[in-house]
Amino acid sequence: MTTPLFPTLIDEQVAELPEAMALPSDRVLMLFKGPTLFEAKRAAAEAFIENPEAVSRSWWMCGEWTVGYEVRA
Repeated sequence: MTTPLFPTLIDEQVAELPEAMALPSDRVLMLFKGPTLFEAKRAAAEAFIENPEAVSRSWWMCGEWTVGYEVRA
């Protein structure tokens, strides 16, 4: 993996987050999408998320559900 010459907008936004909102260093946020909440959770189950009902974050935007799971790296 190489380091980009210029930081991306996402890199800048993450750097501005208060530490209380940041994920612990041993965790990764995995996101799954679907047209319904059920479909998004099914996508998580197909990706071997042990408990798809234990959603860390979820939101609905522009007709699509996104669910997020904090998993250990």
